[in-house]
Amino acid sequence: MLEELHAEIARQGGYEDGSGPEPVVSLELFFDGNEDPASIGSNLSDHPGPGRFYEILSAIRDRPEVHSVWVGISEVMDPDDWPFSDHVYVVTTASPADVGSWTVALSPDAPGDNWWNGAPPLQQVDVPPDSHLVTLWWD
Repeated sequence: MLEELHAEIARQGGYEDGSGPEPVVSLELFFDGNEDPASIGSNLSDHPGPGRFYEILSAIRDRPEVHSVWVGISEVMDPDDWPFSDHVYVVTTASPADVGSWTVALSPDAPGDNWWNGAPPLQQVDVPPDSHLVTLWWD
């Protein structure tokens, strides 16, 4: 899946300098085949592993009050390396505090409501009128 992930990032315009709009990808595209704990939550001293990230984030996406979950790409390295993310977007009607409580096992920072780098991502992320964005960060 690494090749497909890099292809999708390239399709969205790539991400060379780490500023401006970013690529965003589905949970499956980011996590399928991902065994690199440095790809997300790399600052965690007790890292749960990419599989546990996927398990928890997929369960969140399946909740009735959640519209979608996207992985924001923070950095793209060598084509043989898994891209890096330090944040995930949850489109939901739930409060940031609720979303934070669902992810306690992943130890994110306090949930926010801003796009990474202040710019909407390159891929269209649909936020229905009754929903809002909750950003989970791992700094």
